[in-house]
Amino acid sequence: MRKPLVFGAVLSILSAVIFFISFAEEGPPPAAEPRVLLAAVGDIYLGGGLGERIRREGPDYPWRGTIEVLRQADLRVGNLESVLSRAGRVYVPKQYTLRAEPEAVAALTSGGFNVVSLANNHAMDYGWSPLAETIQLLDREGIAHCGAGINLAAARAPASLTVNGLRLAFLAYSLTYPTEFYATSSRPGTAPGYEAYLRADIPAAKEKADLVVVCFHWSGEGVNYPRDYQRRLARLAIDLGASLVLGHHPHVLQGFEVYHGGLIAYSLGNFAFGSYAARAKDSVILLVELDRGGPLTAWVYPVNVYTREVAFQTRLRKGEDAIRVLADLQRYSVAFGLSLRREGERGVIAIRP
Repeated sequence: MRKPLVFGAVLSILSAVIFFISFAEEGPPPAAEPRVLLAAVGDIYLGGGLGERIRREGPDYPWRGTIEVLRQADLRVGNLESVLSRAGRVYVPKQYTLRAEPEAVAALTSGGFNVVSLANNHAMDYGWSPLAETIQLLDREGIAHCGAGINLAAARAPASLTVNGLRLAFLAYSLTYPTEFYATSSRPGTAPGYEAYLRADIPAAKEKADLVVVCFHWSGEGVNYPRDYQRRLARLAIDLGASLVLGHHPHVLQGFEVYHGGLIAYSLGNFAFGSYAARAKDSVILLVELDRGGPLTAWVYPVNVYTREVAFQTRLRKGEDAIRVLADLQRYSVAFGLSLRREGERGVIAIRP
């Protein structure tokens, strides 16, 4: 009985020797390519009726119906559609001016938001002082921001984060009125989405980051199809080095496009919004998996943002409701040749194998 045991032991030793020789010749197996899962959502306005709910129900109120999806991601980004301040006075008279309480910043932290765009048509509703207070609150809570600042250089500066070993840069631009909100070298405000700025800012950000995400506030309210200038600027952003383009402002969904290996969401619609807008009913949470080469796969989760049904608490669409929203999004994306595959109650966009 000893010979088989000795023979087996010799085989084991030889196998180990061969393994270590092979390991020494070939080296260790390559490390897995770092990846990040990003959750992108649309417009966030934490005032109005939603602000009242937050005060009564707690800062997590807006996210209770969607937190299970938001928590899947490594980071979360949205458009903060108002200042968080009681200060200031109306800067440019217009039909709607928005603000939320400073304490509402706790809602952003409870939702796990890491980055917000400030480049929109409400950032300067009450002038610079409330926007400066908002920036200070975001800094205090560790929430990165981009698209607005004390001057044009600050407004155009990227927000930078490192997640799972990947360096991400976020840029944000507004292409909405009033133009008095646009920052200049001597005036605070938002970053205007001029082509010359894109051509300078995106390559500069790409030099220091693995991935660049560009947010645009553009188009018309209630419009489901992007305008020609949106397509031109979104594609230009990808050509200049961006991996992902996220659009806001219409309060409704617009189509998605895969372009030169990048992903464009022309409008993500509303996400958590303290108004009773009749047309703002459907939106999505967009989850995007990225590596250094850009986006790999995206998942689209339909949500209900119709205030009269959800009482300011965004909820995941289920069953036929979810299928309808995905079908609508596919229709809005036909001109871009997008292939949106349905996987249960969510959509899947295959970008790279």
